[in-house]
Formats: sequence, structure tokens, C-alpha cells
Amino acid sequence: MFCVAYVILPFSNSPPADAIRLSLAPFQLGGRREKIPGGWLAFHDDTEGLRMDHESAFTFVDEGKLGLRIEGGDGQLRCIHEGRVQDEMCRRGLQSWHVRFADIMDRESFLDRFTRGMERGPMPGTYGYWSNPFGRWDFWALGGRFDGYITGQAESGMPPSVPHVPSRLLGGVYALLLGHEGLLDAALSQAPAPRIDVRNDRNIERAATLLANTKTQAEPDYPDAVVLPLGSVETRLRWLGEWNERADRDEALTWLGLTPHASWEEVVEASYARFEDHWVAGVAYHH
Repeated sequence: MFCVAYVILPFSNSPPADAIRLSLAPFQLGGRREKIPGGWLAFHDDTEGLRMDHESAFTFVDEGKLGLRIEGGDGQLRCIHEGRVQDEMCRRGLQSWHVRFADIMDRESFLDRFTRGMERGPMPGTYGYWSNPFGRWDFWALGGRFDGYITGQAESGMPPSVPHVPSRLLGGVYALLLGHEGLLDAALSQAPAPRIDVRNDRNIERAATLLANTKTQAEPDYPDAVVLPLGSVETRLRWLGEWNERADRDEALTWLGLTPHASWEEVVEASYARFEDHWVAGVAYHH
């Protein structure tokens, strides 16, 4: 699902793209696979789920293109990876496999052979996974599908002004596009495309202007989330979302001078007011 977040940032000598990435980095979804720094990760204990999968009796039926049919174990897999079960069935030459894993292997062997993403916990005998508790996005781009939304230019029909400010730097398709762009610039002897100008980009606005718009426009636009500046408050309080019911929400609202029952519009406007001398980037993010 794509939503729009307004990332509030101070004016500084840092390149705008770097400032946006630095501000959003602590909110990346994932764990070790996504190379989230270890200090940002928290362990989620799923020892009970692993125990139930290890000790339950299952019947697996390989239905070809329809996938794996599962019977027993409440009809669901908590930690077992279907692909590994299918690989084992293929190795055994089975189309149907009735098994209780606890009868044929210990829990450690089961963890290694038939789960994926599960890890041993910090305490002996615990199992689960490490992930970023503050994760909110798996991809973002300045403007993106909300190009021009923050400045009220979304209906202008203009092409995106900053196509190369994504969350993933120099990877995949973006690396290919940027490489071709550089070759084309060199062949035509033209200067590279301009980068972000925080004073006139269509996906960037001053917080003071956004606050004024809430007072003067009949139906002002509001984002799905607001990201407070890096260092202004603890990380756990920086991401504010309309749907967010975390215990930290009340503390963040108190810091903004609001009551726990404040409306989302009040939360957004209080954020603008607190950082009226900052600039704000409109970012499309997927979660």
C-alpha cells in the first residue's frame, strides 16, 4: 500500500536527498536480510509458534501448480516454510506426507531444516526473528505517485521533477537508469539533470506555508504520516501516523502540546507550527 509522508527537515548545508534519506532510514521495515543496523533491531519471540509447528501432526499434499495443501496443525503453518517441505517431499518421492516433526528430529534440527527467517533468540531455548520495531516503509521515493501533492500541483500534468531520489541508492533498475543518464549527458555534452532545490521543487514546501494553507484553504490536503526532524525527539516518537495506536502516541502528542484525543488534522498542524522555520518533503512510501 502506498501512502504519503511529510518529512520535516531543517535548512542546512546537507544535500537535500541525503537529508531525506538520513531522516527516513530508522523507519525501514525488515531485519538482518535488509541490512538494518543491529542496534535498531529488536527480538520478537515466537518460541511458542515454533513449538506448535514442531509438535503438531501435519499432512502435506503436493497439488502441483495449486501449491501445497495443508491438513492438521489447525490448518496453518506458523513457522514452517512451504518450499522446504516441498523440497523434502521431492527428495523422498512423496506426493502426500503425513509427519509430526518432533517424532523424527529435535527442535534445533527442525529450525534449521524446515523454517526460514526464524533465528535463535538471545536467551537459550528461545526462537523468533529480529526486526526493526520502528519500521514503517519498505520503499519510498520523493514525490513518487504523489508527485506535486504537497505543493498542490498534483493535477498539473507535469513530469516528476526529481526522478532519482528513491530509498534504495544505485541498485537494480535505478542503477541502470542512472548509468544510461550519465552516458547520454556525456554524449550530448550536456550538464547532468539538476538535483533538488528545496526552495522551488514541486515536492517540497515550507512548513510555514503548509500551516498557512490549513487556515486559508477550504479543504487543505493532509498527509498520511508526518516524520519529525532527526534529533528533535526520540526515534520512537518521530513517526506520527493517523492509524498509529502505539503507546508512544500519547507521549508524542503531549510533546506537541496536544491532548491524547487530538484529531489527525490537529496533529499535523501542531507539527507544522513546532517546526515553522523548516522545509517539508512530500514522500510516497510503500508499507
